[in-house]
Amino acid sequence: MRLIAGLDFITMARAQQSRLGIEALRDLRAARRRRYAENLAWLDTLYRIYVGVIFGGWGLALVSGALADANVGEHGIGQIREHGPAVCGLLVALATAAGLRSGARGGPLALEAAEVQHVLLAPIDRGAALRPLALRQLRTPCFFGAVLGAIAGNFAFRRLPGSPAEWLAAGAVFGALLPVFFLASAMAASGRRVPPVKATLVGVLLIGWSTLDLLTGTMTSPATLAGEIAVWPLRSDAGPIVGIAAALLLAFVGLRWAPGLSLEAARRRATLAAELRFAVTVQDLRTVVLLRRQLAAETPRQRPWLRLGRRFPGGAVFRRGLQSHLRWPVVRVARFLAFGVIAGLAIAGTLKGTTPLVVVGGLVLLLAAFDAVEPLAQEVDHPTRRDLVPVRPDSLIRRHLLAPTAAMTLVCLLGAATAAVAEQSAGVLVIGAGLALPVAFLLLCAAALSASNDPYAFLLNPGLGYVQTAGPILLAIAGVGFPVLVTREAGGAGQTPAGAAISAGLWVLALAGVAAWYLGHRIASQAPVKP
Repeated sequence: MRLIAGLDFITMARAQQSRLGIEALRDLRAARRRRYAENLAWLDTLYRIYVGVIFGGWGLALVSGALADANVGEHGIGQIREHGPAVCGLLVALATAAGLRSGARGGPLALEAAEVQHVLLAPIDRGAALRPLALRQLRTPCFFGAVLGAIAGNFAFRRLPGSPAEWLAAGAVFGALLPVFFLASAMAASGRRVPPVKATLVGVLLIGWSTLDLLTGTMTSPATLAGEIAVWPLRSDAGPIVGIAAALLLAFVGLRWAPGLSLEAARRRATLAAELRFAVTVQDLRTVVLLRRQLAAETPRQRPWLRLGRRFPGGAVFRRGLQSHLRWPVVRVARFLAFGVIAGLAIAGTLKGTTPLVVVGGLVLLLAAFDAVEPLAQEVDHPTRRDLVPVRPDSLIRRHLLAPTAAMTLVCLLGAATAAVAEQSAGVLVIGAGLALPVAFLLLCAAALSASNDPYAFLLNPGLGYVQTAGPILLAIAGVGFPVLVTREAGGAGQTPAGAAISAGLWVLALAGVAAWYLGHRIASQAPVKP
């Protein structure tokens, strides 16, 4: 009896200690929020929000009105009604698969180092300590997703039947639930410590299931049912309710399993996340790309897919660039090709009349260019070694554009083939094949300019820093959008699309040449050692 009483006393003491610890943690977090609020200039913050809402709303209204895209015909509406849920469901499947892979490698919670060291190792309930942070990490992306979804709904109701309120609500709900599938699946995989191989296998099966729905026109995958939310104004069934319920259930499971994460992975992720926040603050996109790869544990292969001999034509720089691409892991190769497919679908949508999708195509191809430009970026990262090579720095940097351009040309060709299949037109493939090389060259120049930017050059003048960061992004969007829009307008005006595409391609090639010259000149002017 004494032993049982002693065990009961120990249990009660531990429960009391855990309760006191949770109360102390809540008090500490509340005090931290109060101090943050005390140091926050509320009037300045509210003024920025007010100006952002006013100018953002007016800008969105002007852009959506100026585009004046034509309404979708009956055939197009039928295609969207039939295949729209599967297409949007494929996005849900991709987000879930990415979340499972992130969770298998310790994500998605980006805790601070002090939280890992002092809170997770304290004798308190880890679930009570982690779930508020996990809920906060779910809340912010859902808000921004809802805003972006509402913007997409604003463009959709202008071309599709249905009331504006229905499209705005459907877009906002789908945009808010898309981050839930990513973050909740990552929390569940991280809490259960699912091995990366199993997480990848489950993600591939889910993507395959959604792809099968897209090809067969069925709605059997949970992701497809969730994708039906985006086109709910065109349908009258209860499928979206099932998708919303699946998202809420996944969020509940993710929050419940999140406390089981690995402390070692959380500590490593906390260090990288702190560095990532600083890189984002100073607009250092090159460091952001490198840290994102470390967070995803995306390491190069020890053995390349194919070894290139010394007699391989093209020179040492070209061979080195290709050898770098041949060391890509499977995940990076799959992502690189997926960017081409997504860009092709966006371009197909642009050719059908949805002009804002051209921005998606340009941004997606720019992300692919960030991967392809890695050999040049590594050369820029080591200026001392670069300047000791008996080659002019500007010539060396321009030679590094050859191998990435070849890789990006393949992605652009894949995008052209995807757009041709979506448009069911061989002419789109021919025009896309002709534009692939100049567009790929310009995209590589934009990525190289971004990778070689000095994030501290305009530290005292943030306005110029924003221009330096946004310049390559706008250049990539213009390089993709200009030929596509010119070709579309030429076809609509009864002119020859091929002739307009050739003319646009020459302009893009000339712009890429200027960008390549400026890139070499800028890096040569920064060289501390002259050959």
